Amino acid sequence: MDKTIIKNALVFDGHILHTNLAVIIENGLISSVGSSIDTSNAKIIDGTGLTLLPGLIDCHVHLDPDVETASQLLLQLAKAGVTTALDMGHFPGSVRDGLRTRSGIADVRFAGTFATATGSIHSRFRQVTAANLIDDPESAVRFVEDRIAEGADYIKIVADVPGPSQEVVNALVVEARKRGMLTVAHAARKGALGMAQEGKVDIVTHAPLDFPIKEAEAKLMKDEGRVCVPTLIMEETMASRKVFPGLNYAAAKESVTLLHKAGVPILAGTDANQSPMAAVKHGEALHRELELLVDAGLSNEEALRAATSLGAQWFRLADRGVIAVGKRADLVLVGGNPVDNIAATKDVKRVWIAGEEIMLG
Repeated sequence: MDKTIIKNALVFDGHILHTNLAVIIENGLISSVGSSIDTSNAKIIDGTGLTLLPGLIDCHVHLDPDVETASQLLLQLAKAGVTTALDMGHFPGSVRDGLRTRSGIADVRFAGTFATATGSIHSRFRQVTAANLIDDPESAVRFVEDRIAEGADYIKIVADVPGPSQEVVNALVVEARKRGMLTVAHAARKGALGMAQEGKVDIVTHAPLDFPIKEAEAKLMKDEGRVCVPTLIMEETMASRKVFPGLNYAAAKESVTLLHKAGVPILAGTDANQSPMAAVKHGEALHRELELLVDAGLSNEEALRAATSLGAQWFRLADRGVIAVGKRADLVLVGGNPVDNIAATKDVKRVWIAGEEIMLG
């Protein structure tokens, strides 16, 4: 039986909450959404007291370069209701290809590898090679070409001081845009955010941990069509553990509040990784991120959009992020109603990825 019907649940479709809707899954897709459905020859799932959501999207994770370890992390994400993960780290093509052919784990997109510069903090990461070190605009052209050749889904730039010069950041964005590629900039300090803004990147990840942004900076981001993945759970963790001097979570939270008030789209991402220093765990971290976004001023519905439809929209994943006919059947059924209480997303009852139910035990 390849037809599954979920009925009697509340349905948050990626935009708003509905009652009295049933959702039909067939052949990996959502085949019908409505109040009047044919239940013959179908597996019926009673969602009374539950809420059906699009599969959650974590817009910033780091996986392990070992394919088996990465696969386990993607399974961990899936069991937490995260059906799509956007990796922002360093991956060889063979690992990406190996993960994309596996079923029963979160679907994943990749940056390939990130651009930093000689002498930066990121240049000292163990996985960094000469390919990461972009010290002049000519190298920026080659970097973008190489990422496209290896099948990257977007271009990741580490804007930092010390780090790539403004000229290099600008060149990376220009070259990526020429080739239709999105640019994502790591900007965890206010100065780095300024570099990302001047370079006109598409997506800024992190929120400043030193000083809050000003209203004019938030307005500029809105006016130029930029979006933010603030990773507040990572900012909270780094500040509380005093990983570096001068970290201030209040600055990150205030920045998100200002960005939200200015109308800048906020996407949900966690920066989940395996570093014991950070301890931000894949899967469960996204639920905490939603709580922190609400604490920073987003409504519950806005936080849910940040983890569903908005992530899909801005990362050009047109086949997911909403519950609509013809979309991938990436779905999560949770206890209670997260529109009333955002913590309800933690109570994951059932998960489907491309129509295949994931065993949660």
